[in-house]
Amino acid sequence: MEDGDARREQTDRDRYADGSSDATARIVDARPEPLDDEERRIEAALRPRKLADFPGQTRVRDQLALVLEAARRRGTPPDHVLLSGPPGLGKTTLAMIVASELEAPIRITSGPAIQHAGDLAAILSSLTEGEVLFLDEIHRMSRAAEEMLYLAMEDFRVDVIVGKGPGATAIPLELPVFTVVGATTRAGLLPAPLRDRFGFTGHLDFYATQDLERILTRNAVLLEVEAVPEGIAEIAGRSRGTPRIANRLLRRVRDWAQVHGRSVVDGDAAHAAL
Repeated sequence: MEDGDARREQTDRDRYADGSSDATARIVDARPEPLDDEERRIEAALRPRKLADFPGQTRVRDQLALVLEAARRRGTPPDHVLLSGPPGLGKTTLAMIVASELEAPIRITSGPAIQHAGDLAAILSSLTEGEVLFLDEIHRMSRAAEEMLYLAMEDFRVDVIVGKGPGATAIPLELPVFTVVGATTRAGLLPAPLRDRFGFTGHLDFYATQDLERILTRNAVLLEVEAVPEGIAEIAGRSRGTPRIANRLLRRVRDWAQVHGRSVVDGDAAHAAL
């Protein structure tokens, strides 16, 4: 019996030593948190603050501008906004622009973070009048939280359940008028009752190369990178229609140019780096 235990322990040690165990894979796959914070900080610095500065997505931008301008003239918060499309196309940026255009504060959370109705109730009860609530990956909310959100979006109230069993009572809690901006990469997973409560729905498509060149030209100035049109065009053509990828490639080409003694990001530098 002891020999069998010793053999199993030795086998486990060998598995961990050669990296074949699940535990080792989790450690190897872990991403350092400071790197994530740095990426988020850079992306936040490059985001435009106004709709007029938002390149591409002409149809969504023009329709959203109409919704926001009408709300400003009425002096009321706009309808709830749902933005869908692949990752990296600007859904979070548009949500922040909505708050900026309305001169309102914004509360940012995500569907995976709201797994209980109580989590959502705590967020909703702390909102202020006219505040924008941005729910990223809204399709990943729990079913109980979704059902609470239905009532909050439509009637601006939630029912707080006190007690358990037959003696439980529902206490209605009135909420200030607010605007939900939901973002999803999987619009088909949203239940119809939730989707119908959004007054404006916009789908973001991949960007044209010309729009990516405009984005890269603007961001090169913000990053203090000297770039010529040939280099910008080379990066834009490799970015798969996604601004997030374009910005990341711009930073990597900048790094390559600096390491190799290039002062300008031109076509040759971009081609060699990529």
